[in-house]
Amino acid sequence: MSEQAKPKYGVIVQATALIVALLMYTTSMTTPALSAIQEAFPDASAETVKLISSIPSLMLCIFSLVSGWLTTKLSIKKCIIIASILILVGVLPAFTGDMTFIIFTRVVFGAGYGLIFPLASAVITDLFEGAKKDTMMGWKSAIGALAGVVFQTLGGVLTAYSWRYAFLGFLLVIPILVMVLIFLPDTGVQSKTAGKKEGTFTKGLVVCVIVGFLLNAVQFSFMQDMSFVVTGDGLGGALDAANVLSTFTALSFVAGLIYVLFAKAFKRFTPVVAILLVGIAFAIATVAPSLPVLFAAAAIFGLGFGFTNPALTLKAASCVTNPSKTPMAISIYVCATGVGQFLSAYILTFVTGTLGLNMTRADWQVASVAIIVGCVIGFVALAVTGKKKAEA
Repeated sequence: MSEQAKPKYGVIVQATALIVALLMYTTSMTTPALSAIQEAFPDASAETVKLISSIPSLMLCIFSLVSGWLTTKLSIKKCIIIASILILVGVLPAFTGDMTFIIFTRVVFGAGYGLIFPLASAVITDLFEGAKKDTMMGWKSAIGALAGVVFQTLGGVLTAYSWRYAFLGFLLVIPILVMVLIFLPDTGVQSKTAGKKEGTFTKGLVVCVIVGFLLNAVQFSFMQDMSFVVTGDGLGGALDAANVLSTFTALSFVAGLIYVLFAKAFKRFTPVVAILLVGIAFAIATVAPSLPVLFAAAAIFGLGFGFTNPALTLKAASCVTNPSKTPMAISIYVCATGVGQFLSAYILTFVTGTLGLNMTRADWQVASVAIIVGCVIGFVALAVTGKKKAEA
């Protein structure tokens, strides 16, 4: 659909476009069941059981790129339907199957998971424009923050009855699929814009890919290390760590709701300011002497995290000279973030080991310095390019 001819869609279409984002967070439903699955299959190694959680992340790196290619052959609506069906396969272990079968279904589920991640953003950029697009992308981020908690809680409740019941949560895909089939417009396969060159990506996409990879390689240490820091440094117990992370989630939700206002305030500096908030949060967390200060850091991190996701995704989506390639640009960016997440632990271990850092918050120290220095570079680069454009 061309950028000039996008119709105004009503509440039902907007709701359906946003509900697609729920499919990205279905993977969290099985996380609480891992220990119970280990007990049910004592002959399976711990590494094999952990594949249930890690396979979707690996498949994200692969199928996020497939997603961009697929949108050149099929409409975004058809791609979402295919992804939904693959994700629905994740329900099968609820009824039968050994560990091999579970791993197989996670591979199929992971393919759908990888496809849907860029599609959840691409459907918004396809249907909406201007301030409405910014608003919808912010709401998508807010829904993600809430869905992750809700789905993980649901998985825990179902696991209390049986580990197989945790997989029943994937039945939620069915009403989402029905809504997509009925209400989501089919805009067709985007045709190439007349007069546009075949080379359709700008240099800005390279920057987005590098930033997305590096940021995700360090920022997830905030969530991963929180329990170790809280308990290891004597700031509290496991419940305190969970409450700190809940604060992060709550503020991520708020950030998504007000993203459009944030973007209006900072304009082209929006991504850098959003990332800087994450860096500031890491700096505070690194030196936090008490639990209340960690709560403050988590609040700032939640805002930065909630602003960064839509800001960078929209930036990547804009790095095209041909609108038909927008889904592929988003796919390339999502792939970079997925690789960053997957390699995060290895990269931080290498950096902290090389620097001889062995304290509890070493990862956070590296993250804070890297992010803040990167943001300073970003501010300078944007200021220089803005000045050149003004002089031109």
